[in-house]
Amino acid sequence: MTLPAFPLAAPFRIDQVTQAPALLVSLFVAEGLLAILIHWAAVRGRQRIWWGALAGLLALVCVFFTLASWGNSDTTRFSHYLQWEPERAPPEPLWRLLGPLILLLPYRMAAVQGLVATGFAAAPALLARAWGVPAWAGWWALLITCSPILRGFLQNAHTRQALATLLLLPLLLQTARLVRLPWRWLGLGVGLSALTHNTFVLNLPLSLSPLLLRLPELAARLGGSPPAGSTAAATGPFRGRLAIWGLLLACLILFLLVAPIALDRFVDYAQDEYFNRYPLRSVVGRLQRALFFGLVLGCLQRRLTPLQLLRCPLTLLLLLFGLLYIGVQQSIAHLWLPQITSRVADAVAFYLLILYLAWLQRYRATWCLLPALYITLQYWLEGRLLPSGTLLCGRNDEFLCIPDRWPWQVRF
Repeated sequence: MTLPAFPLAAPFRIDQVTQAPALLVSLFVAEGLLAILIHWAAVRGRQRIWWGALAGLLALVCVFFTLASWGNSDTTRFSHYLQWEPERAPPEPLWRLLGPLILLLPYRMAAVQGLVATGFAAAPALLARAWGVPAWAGWWALLITCSPILRGFLQNAHTRQALATLLLLPLLLQTARLVRLPWRWLGLGVGLSALTHNTFVLNLPLSLSPLLLRLPELAARLGGSPPAGSTAAATGPFRGRLAIWGLLLACLILFLLVAPIALDRFVDYAQDEYFNRYPLRSVVGRLQRALFFGLVLGCLQRRLTPLQLLRCPLTLLLLLFGLLYIGVQQSIAHLWLPQITSRVADAVAFYLLILYLAWLQRYRATWCLLPALYITLQYWLEGRLLPSGTLLCGRNDEFLCIPDRWPWQVRF
């Protein structure tokens, strides 16, 4: 069979898509109802209902983003390349390894995007339980998956970069002392992230940035002499230092291995005229103001003084990521290498949101999330889902244009 030449520029698909605003709104409403059920189950102490509702919410997120991502450019072309032109498929080792498995998934790369989006929902939900606020698990998941500042990752199907960023989240949480995880799992996440996308060389410094606030302590731990004797009390700190050194060495090796490839892509991106302006959209500004308003409410509730905030490492870290995101916005607005900075905007935004949730939990001000949650859900429903009936599905690559046939009927 002779195949027609696959297009080199969007639109990549001109058929097999359709509008379905009613279905998508129904799925979103069902997600909201499950978030309410999760909240109720946590308050009433119904553990089985809580886990069941969370599983249902994650399943709906997977279905929603699988369908909604079907019409995106990257989803379309990589689903085609994996079968017909494997040399043009994603070049990173992880995708080469998973290629045969992806071909077996319904809707192929769209299903992968659905699974990645599910990971973005599961991470804050599980953190809510680990941090003692399980009632907010569903709302935190919706805040992340519906957020306008994660449009590239979750709505434009930047699947590989999104997964690479998600895999480094445990390292960020560990270095910020927000969770405690075994070093082997951190190393696994770092290794897989390095094999997933070349933005690893940018995401790794972001995930290690909490160490900047702990430099004196870290220097003392790494520079300390090995403990004398072989007592259990002495062996623990020594093993801790050894684990830190091992992880840092592994990060350095992976960084050096990926850096040449990333440098080539950096040059390609810098010469490319394309960049997205999603961080400059008005809804992003509204969300930033809502996040700041929530912080002010939390400070007023806990009667926190500026001096207390400056002494809090988590507050300083949150401030750092807030300023980084503003810097990304300014670089795009003033055309300071926007081809590069626009590609790291979602990674900075994701870590910023996670740190924001951690800050609210630490100061027992979780209700202060309501302004940002309102802006997010309003944008998702009124700005994205309801107008999806006007999309020109089939004439361009569009998020929220779902497949018009079952998986086994699709022609790739």
